[in-house]
Amino acid sequence: MQFAITIFISAFLLFQVQPIIAKYILPWFGGSPAVWSTCMLFFQVGLLIGYSYAHVISKYLATKKQIILHFVLLGLSLLLLPITPTEALKPDNVDSPAIDIILLLLSTVGIPYILVSSTGPLLQQWFNKKYPDKSPYRLYSLSNIGSLLALLSYPFIIEPNLGLNTQTIFWSVGYGVFILACGWAGITLYKSVSNLPPTLTKTEPTETKEMSLLDPPLWIAFSACGSILLLAATNFVCQDVAVIPFFWILPLSLYLITFIIAFDSPRWYMRWFWIPALILITPKIFTLLEGHYVLDDAELMEQIIVYLGGMFLAVMVCHGEMVRIKPPAKHLTFFYLMVSLGGAIGGVFVTFVAPEIFSDFWEWPIGLVLALLLAGISIVRKPGFDVPKLISAKFSDPKFAKWVISPTCVVIVLVGGAMYFGVKITDFHDNFSEDVLTSNRNFYGVIRVIESSKGKSRHRYKMYHGQINHGIQFQKAKLKREPTTYFSIHSGIGLAVRRHPKRLNKQGLHLGVIGLGSGTIGTYLKPKDKFVFYEIDPDVERIARQYFTYLNDGGKRIEVVLGDGRISMERELKEQGSRKFDIFAVDAFSGDAIPIHLLTREAFELYFQHLNKDGVLAVHISNKYVDLEPLLYNIAKEFNIDSVLVEEDRNRSKGVKGSTWVLISNNKKFMKHPRVLAYIEPWPDFAKQEKTIWTDDYSNLVEFLD
Repeated sequence: MQFAITIFISAFLLFQVQPIIAKYILPWFGGSPAVWSTCMLFFQVGLLIGYSYAHVISKYLATKKQIILHFVLLGLSLLLLPITPTEALKPDNVDSPAIDIILLLLSTVGIPYILVSSTGPLLQQWFNKKYPDKSPYRLYSLSNIGSLLALLSYPFIIEPNLGLNTQTIFWSVGYGVFILACGWAGITLYKSVSNLPPTLTKTEPTETKEMSLLDPPLWIAFSACGSILLLAATNFVCQDVAVIPFFWILPLSLYLITFIIAFDSPRWYMRWFWIPALILITPKIFTLLEGHYVLDDAELMEQIIVYLGGMFLAVMVCHGEMVRIKPPAKHLTFFYLMVSLGGAIGGVFVTFVAPEIFSDFWEWPIGLVLALLLAGISIVRKPGFDVPKLISAKFSDPKFAKWVISPTCVVIVLVGGAMYFGVKITDFHDNFSEDVLTSNRNFYGVIRVIESSKGKSRHRYKMYHGQINHGIQFQKAKLKREPTTYFSIHSGIGLAVRRHPKRLNKQGLHLGVIGLGSGTIGTYLKPKDKFVFYEIDPDVERIARQYFTYLNDGGKRIEVVLGDGRISMERELKEQGSRKFDIFAVDAFSGDAIPIHLLTREAFELYFQHLNKDGVLAVHISNKYVDLEPLLYNIAKEFNIDSVLVEEDRNRSKGVKGSTWVLISNNKKFMKHPRVLAYIEPWPDFAKQEKTIWTDDYSNLVEFLD
């Protein structure tokens, strides 16, 4: 009982800390989906270190020495609590965000996490010493149930009810409880075993199978493929929707369920069911991918069901095949070490290698092809389908058994399917590259510049971040200075600039913007104006200057500050005081993903500190999936400042996209100007009914999903 309880608590803590700490530091690194994948890489490497530690002390230390060493380390780790990151750890630049995240995590939660992660294999090995006639592998399934409960409780119980600081404190207290439980299990074992060298401990008498030389490479391959599929699918879902714990936890929960199913009992992984299911869903996944790569995205719910359903089936096959070739319990810690090594390899590939070699998230379809190939290899190596008697009786025709459920046939289908979909990926890449002037992928996502209508009057360049257009510029000379997309003359920002009292009085405007895109707002620049853009991704500025003329036309009157906008503005306020903007615009959505840290009470307080008293704050909230009107309506009320909603319809011929802006200001001359009043929309009733306000300590985007 004490072993089961301790393993359950450790697994709960192991996966509860992941969304807590990732959400805590997400605003410090621009809210990119890569923040979560980098955190996942750190946790996978931490798991590898923890499993290595468990394997080494199990192999080279006598039982009582293992217990003593482990509890000395656990006791020392209490000095590192609580795990709350300090403000001093905020990054100063954007040069190496992935490395900065890993170092930050190492200095806060690193040691406690490694020790908690070692508990699963270590206590299973201790359990095997105390109960040599019982299989310890079911404890691994139990640990995954604890992990799953930790994940599912976070978006529905922890996140909506506790602030981030409280969450880190509660986790730290839970860590103390875990040490007590671990002590209970350790003392029980210490009293019941002699201090024998590890090589003399008992093993299960029923174990006759030995480990093959080919088994460890396959464990690593299956685990790495599962890790790639998890992270790639998560990135795919997050990149254009929202980088929030809910969309991290959903795929990770499905991932853990595959471990629970695979490790609980051999009867749950049925090749005759799981492999055909994967084969059947893969064409649908590739159909959606074809639309994605040509900028024709499907509905959100369809993407979530198909992509995550496909990920679940593919990972289930990987983990099911891996468990079919698991070793005897005497090799337990080595097996878990190889599994964690594979997970870390997959994490390194997605986080560091893929952004360097791929121009988009190609690791997602490649991972599916790899899963099909590995399943084929596994069936060749270990044939058999264990078709239920009911099915075999119904289809008793020898020809059916020979051609439909035979391993040879299934291998042909798997390998043939992998080759076919591999060719499809090449086709996707060709379509993806058509009319593309440049494509750049980095930590913050994928940016493309596409040329369209070449040789025609509407010849134009378009910048895309993921699936979302971030700027259009017509190439004809007389149209180059036309404001397009979400920034037309009748958009919220267009009204703010053109109808601001200073502009009407022909005075210079001081305007600030979080989010650069192609720099379209630069079309409003006049000789006396000064515009400042805050942009976290240095490649955006490079591409904007190379393929668009908005920034270059402005010369020294346009300043670009690289770095997270909020962090940069906080630093400026501390070092040089307020910028005293006349207009400040927030337009930092990458794709349709929501930068939560730019929409909190503290963020708006910072914006108002950088605005003149009669300044105008313009917030762009156009979004396919999220209704942010209630949040902005309540933020304005919180600060007792007037707010209006400005919506504009799409006009394809002029390159104008439909947009929704919120203008917040106590400048009566501006807010009551007839030309402004003509374009405002009444606040919808649902916006007035919601009372939620986000803070740095609390936010919950799920409640605003459309």
